[in-house]
Amino acid sequence: MSSTTPPLPSTEQAGSSLRRLLPASPPAKLQRTGTAGSADGRTPSPNPRASPAASSDPSNQQAGGAPRRKRQATTAACGACRRRKSKCNGERPKCSVCRDRGTECEFDTNATETHTQALKRKFVELQSQKTTYEQLFEFLQFKSDRDAKEIFRRIRAGADIHSILRYVNYGDPLVQLAVVPEARYRYEFPFVSEMPALLIRPDNPYLDSKVYEFSLRPPLETKGQSNSTTSSSSPEPVGDPTLEPYLKPFHAVTMLDPLLDAVKPSKWTSVSSDDTLLRKLLHEYFVNEHECFTVFHKDFFLQDMANMRPRFCSQLLVNAVLCMGCYCYRGLEHRAEHWNPKNIGYQFLAEARRLYEYETDLDDVQTPSTDEKRQAWAMRKLTTIQAAMVLALVYACNGADRVGWRFTLRAAEMAYEIQLFQPRPEFDTQAQCVWDYTAWCLFSWESLCCFHYFRPPLSRSPPEAALPNPVANPGWYGETWVRYPQSNSRLSTCHPQIFKAKAELWAIANEYTIALNQRAEPHNPLPMSEMLLYYKKLNSWFDNLPESLGPRKIVFPKQLMLHMQYYLILITIVKPVIDQDWGDGTIKETPRWAYFNAMVRYETLIRLYYLRHSFDAPNTLMINYFGHLNQIALDAMNGLCSGLVHPDESHLRSTALLSAKGLYDQSHNHYIAKVVFKMQLKQMREKDVELLKHIAKIESDDANGPLEQPVQSEWPLYNRSYHEDYQSISRGVEALSLDQGADQSGESPR
Repeated sequence: MSSTTPPLPSTEQAGSSLRRLLPASPPAKLQRTGTAGSADGRTPSPNPRASPAASSDPSNQQAGGAPRRKRQATTAACGACRRRKSKCNGERPKCSVCRDRGTECEFDTNATETHTQALKRKFVELQSQKTTYEQLFEFLQFKSDRDAKEIFRRIRAGADIHSILRYVNYGDPLVQLAVVPEARYRYEFPFVSEMPALLIRPDNPYLDSKVYEFSLRPPLETKGQSNSTTSSSSPEPVGDPTLEPYLKPFHAVTMLDPLLDAVKPSKWTSVSSDDTLLRKLLHEYFVNEHECFTVFHKDFFLQDMANMRPRFCSQLLVNAVLCMGCYCYRGLEHRAEHWNPKNIGYQFLAEARRLYEYETDLDDVQTPSTDEKRQAWAMRKLTTIQAAMVLALVYACNGADRVGWRFTLRAAEMAYEIQLFQPRPEFDTQAQCVWDYTAWCLFSWESLCCFHYFRPPLSRSPPEAALPNPVANPGWYGETWVRYPQSNSRLSTCHPQIFKAKAELWAIANEYTIALNQRAEPHNPLPMSEMLLYYKKLNSWFDNLPESLGPRKIVFPKQLMLHMQYYLILITIVKPVIDQDWGDGTIKETPRWAYFNAMVRYETLIRLYYLRHSFDAPNTLMINYFGHLNQIALDAMNGLCSGLVHPDESHLRSTALLSAKGLYDQSHNHYIAKVVFKMQLKQMREKDVELLKHIAKIESDDANGPLEQPVQSEWPLYNRSYHEDYQSISRGVEALSLDQGADQSGESPR
């Protein structure tokens, strides 16, 4: 039997009008080489389904002779582009189409995932977890009769299944605090659990705040309460995610930024190749310190870091930020031991110092000759200025702010060289934004340092570029989005509003320090007319705060600290003239009333901060507030604040213990907190020290032992002011050194 194919029947043979069947076209490869033809001898036509390799061949051109344009493949489109079937470029955090249309842009995938890969990943995650109803069934099956009845009671009461599971999993207060923050628990004041009566005043606006309302409601039950927490009848945020910040501490949040998940910090540092750890350090830095001491634009920094562009990101800046992130990450033990070479923070600091010296030496050697080179030279200095501010903060945390002050001075010099405070019209939009943003960051940092350390101001005026309206132009500032545990909603932290308000507040404080240092005798108070001018400016700043920063709604740590800083500046200005009169009939309150009122609100804010967030999370700025409040309470207990209205002793002891506990908690993160803690511990009575040891679980070595390292700090004593001897300001801090020992620090009788 022959294996050949029989001839095709013709139309006459088939008895129909069908056309002849022709053989299939040969493969595309054979068509390109021209080695094969059709069965009937004709030249085959190009295959429309040719492979991409064929379409990229130089011979595959359009009719006009121009080569076909190669399309850039997008890994995954955003949800909005998929719904409207638009071509998405996949740019994050917002694609170009959504940016042009002004629509919300959300991605269901990670930065390098396709939609199929994302579905597979989510399917695996779902498979590895039991459903909520399976968990509930097992709890009812295996829990004790008492617990099962309680679960059944909550079901009958209409409770949500997720809240029931939270109750079962985290019902024990100690387990709850260690694992997942829960809305039913709050922190409790030491010694006296209630808010002091002196602070409960009708003119105290913070008693009408939501954070006070949700934190100090009457307890639901009194049995089983621990020393650190108590149950509260605050409603859970069912259907209203905006209530979650008032019910859960901020240190439990997760910052939501797809760029943070996409970056590989190991490509920017030689200290560690563990990208998981490095991303965690970045996350903790952005959640804690970046919101208080903003020194660079987060969005542009992460964009260039992810795309390996050195324009708004540099190895120097990354290593400095990772060093600061080590002090913020509570997963690292002994992170405050900045002198320990085995500490990864020590290694990041050493690498940052090496890169900083290289950058500054390179700037001294190279002198740009053309406009283009000068522009690139100025842009490169931006990241060096930003890194200098981070390094100054690192040294301040380590009790070596004298060394850190050199970085601030050098940053001011570089800013003067490149004329940072002046706009640069030749820059593009992004470069101009980062330029002006860095200028305001540096101005705020300089003003803060000079005000805190009683130094003459470095800048005579703020940057020329005006701060844009946060509502009309929020992209200029960038935003930080966070999510609380057991929630699918993302919340804004109001970064644009806070940045603008903070910069304007420090501009007023900088004016005050300039006026004070222009006098022949800067230690004497300003004339009452000038003091009244700054008092009115501060009040106007407070009255013009946006609604999101008003006393009623503030809840995030940086919002509360913004108000603390306002009252601390107000107290500093009013204290020298407390026994005088404004000399203006339009002002009803006297300086004494203004001082006392500011003190009441200042302490209220610190107590509300503790109730909602505790003092465990790292926060350098809070060290100053703790020390200042503790010194006020100690002076009042020792009768050193004559002429002021003081509360009873139980209130003062509670305040002193609370602020001292804050210093001790922060000493696990920052060495300077331990220095201030030991300095003030020696002013406390013996019985209060023993009580503090029990409340804060302080070991004897932490309370009585000497400091591990000497300090090079000018951290101020809180019983001093601008109007006293500058030479005695840091005397108490200098005495606490390794060589002199803790017993030589001027201990006051207890």
